[in-house]
Amino acid sequence: MALPLVNASKYEATIPSTGQVIEFRPFLVKEEKLLMVALESKDDKLIVRTMKDVLSSCVYSDIDINTFTTFDLEELFLRLRAKSVGEKVELNLKCEECDYENPQVVDLDELGVKINEDRNNVVMINDEVGIEFKYPSLTDLEGLNVVKEGDTKGQLKAMTHLIIKSIKSIFDNDNVYPAVDQTDEELENFIDALNSNQFKEISEWLSNIPSLIHNIEYSCNKCGHENSLELRGLQSFFT
Repeated sequence: MALPLVNASKYEATIPSTGQVIEFRPFLVKEEKLLMVALESKDDKLIVRTMKDVLSSCVYSDIDINTFTTFDLEELFLRLRAKSVGEKVELNLKCEECDYENPQVVDLDELGVKINEDRNNVVMINDEVGIEFKYPSLTDLEGLNVVKEGDTKGQLKAMTHLIIKSIKSIFDNDNVYPAVDQTDEELENFIDALNSNQFKEISEWLSNIPSLIHNIEYSCNKCGHENSLELRGLQSFFT
């Protein structure tokens, strides 16, 4: 005789970049095991791929997760984790003074990706030429290789790749040049022709893409030092 199936509850969440409301179910034990293996591997690509697979299985709505931005993935997975495991997560945070690990409880329901609606997605290169940006999708980011700390050349290459994938169009006083009509080589040549100040301004736009951020203050249980820490990105809350 077949065992009875357990009915899963349905919940709603909002995709930050589009405002679309979706329905999802909590993840199952078998999916939680996959996530644990991915997190323990410390492999960023495997972690993102596993999160995408689990979301695809848990979301009832007709969506293409590959079109999600990084902060879409962070927001929806945060909601998924809260409804699957619980709203509270305990973190061990090191004291910046003595390195003692302090247990701190964070309420996931109090977290969320905040988007500045007034943010300007246009960066002017000079008085005549500008770039309109879009947030890169998960597919755009899959071509990135892991860059080792201190690898300046690799970091610059990764930044250029992200910039190219984030360009919606380039324009001047007379024309608009959609990025989809250009090759990656043409866009890279355009970026390479910028001066250092122009490249820095574009890089700053990219560095300020919305993310899951939470500021936490706590006193060290060992030395009493008052700590102030910014937690950024999903892995800050699940490792």
